[in-house]
Amino acid sequence: MTDVGREYGIAVSDSSTVFAHLADKSSSRSKDEVDIVMVEKVSQNRQILSTPNLRRLVIEMYSVFDKCHKSSSPDEPLDTSACCSFSRAYRSVLFNAAVSHTSSDFMTDFALWSLYEKLWFGRGDSSICADLISWANQSFTFTKQAMDTAVEKLDPGKTPPEEYWRGVVITLLSCNFNECIELLSVFESSEEFAAFIEALSFFDPTNLSDDALANTASEWKDLMRENLSNGKYGNNENLNYLTKLLLGEEKYLHSMAPRVLENWWHFLPFYILVKNPFIKNPHAELIELADECRSLFVGEEDENARENDVFWCLISKDDINFQQLISSNPWLAVHLVDLIQKSTMDPEFEVMRRMHMLDYASVLISHSPLWEIGAGYLIACGAEGLLRLESHIEGLHIEDDEMAEQLLELCEANRLEDAKSCVTNTMTFRYLKQNEWSAALAWALKTGSKKTIDLTVSRIVSTSPKDELAALRVLASISNNSVLSLPSLTFLYSYQRFVKMMHGGQVLDCVQHLIPLIMMPDVPTQYYYDLFDYLITIIKEDGRTGIPFSKSLLYELAAFLSTFTLDKHRDLNDGYFKKVTVLKKMVMLKLADSVSKGIGCA
Repeated sequence: MTDVGREYGIAVSDSSTVFAHLADKSSSRSKDEVDIVMVEKVSQNRQILSTPNLRRLVIEMYSVFDKCHKSSSPDEPLDTSACCSFSRAYRSVLFNAAVSHTSSDFMTDFALWSLYEKLWFGRGDSSICADLISWANQSFTFTKQAMDTAVEKLDPGKTPPEEYWRGVVITLLSCNFNECIELLSVFESSEEFAAFIEALSFFDPTNLSDDALANTASEWKDLMRENLSNGKYGNNENLNYLTKLLLGEEKYLHSMAPRVLENWWHFLPFYILVKNPFIKNPHAELIELADECRSLFVGEEDENARENDVFWCLISKDDINFQQLISSNPWLAVHLVDLIQKSTMDPEFEVMRRMHMLDYASVLISHSPLWEIGAGYLIACGAEGLLRLESHIEGLHIEDDEMAEQLLELCEANRLEDAKSCVTNTMTFRYLKQNEWSAALAWALKTGSKKTIDLTVSRIVSTSPKDELAALRVLASISNNSVLSLPSLTFLYSYQRFVKMMHGGQVLDCVQHLIPLIMMPDVPTQYYYDLFDYLITIIKEDGRTGIPFSKSLLYELAAFLSTFTLDKHRDLNDGYFKKVTVLKKMVMLKLADSVSKGIGCA
């Protein structure tokens, strides 16, 4: 018997988990060896967002969302014109994604959004039948493929094959009449074909929205009946069949539509056209006709099938099921529900809007190239979104300074103090580890934390070479007033000036800055050793260089040194005590010499 391998998982981000697999012991080379395999499993959402087409879709959808959010008021609904304008912008993005992507899902998304716009975002002053035909012409791109196949199968001089007539029927039932006419015109002309094309060309769907021209739909049907009764199509069964479809004869509709169309909603515009193109009460009559169309197309079905049909829920205004069905598609759910809420101010949609947006934003912000977009959605969710944004920022991998600056700006704009501290501390300690002193100090100053600044100053002074300390860029931009606000910065500022003078050979200036530097309050104990060394060297050189010492400064220094060992006795080792003792004697001798010579303040 062998031990069974085990698996341990550690979530390293919202979208990635690392699994450690302990292999079967029997597969190890020896009894004391254990094989461990580390595997990172990336979430499905992150895998999807890694494709260029989808990233472009996400970015473009957010661009429209941002404009819509900035243009809307939390207290007043969007007017119809603005709502339709933003809806068209969203549709355009979806259509571009559908064209560039192989999956048919995007075209279905486009069709779904377009239908919602036609039915519920518009003013409602146009013909519902004309709107549905317009929707079909925009959304049913499968007709082009059917048309291409039909032309490809057509052999001049021979009887049109079944594939040709199939293409004709598809273009007709999907209300793409211009394409249907074009396809019929490809075949050799005959009186029968000419008569049918003339009858089909008589109808213009836009006339349905004009009361003065609406009756042309009835005249069109009368013309087709007359052609049929007068035998205008001769013995061409296919043309006679197409005419009976246009006249809405039930058995022909029932037998043909499910054979050539994939979904019942592809058939809906044609069904309404042939059954009742003059809908007066759009909602009630539309639902009744949609129910007939669906039943004719689908036949018998499960009891709950309609509740799981997103197009049926859209048309029947079943908002609860509609929102649930589109929730699996985040870029559709987030933006469509957001626009519905902004146009209606419905509190139920506000709850769903926030829920969809929070989840979608969390997925985006965990996928680092899209974190800014995720943050934008979270900010649009108010207080709850800001709390989640702060949590995400604290767990976000900061790739570079540009990203850190953007995060800092975001935190300051939205008063996310904890997240701001996380960002600035992360960058400070990252640069300290890399010995990038200027960058570390710059980020430490942005923290506004005395503890972080003191720690950074201590690390810089104790670790950095003197030439690098003298070259610190950040200190040059600090004003004296801001430096005096923190003792550690005051010391670092003064210490750097002293190092620069020392490197430049400015001995007199070194003396004037070194003694006040030694006597500054809160100087870290470890720095005194070097400072005392500098002072001892300068005093020793005094006999040769004749450096003037201020008597008042020597008095203060002597007083400081007399108490220094008492104040610091716990922090000093034997080397410090010896050095302080030597320095005391040298200062006292220098002071006595200054007094005897009557040297004043220099």
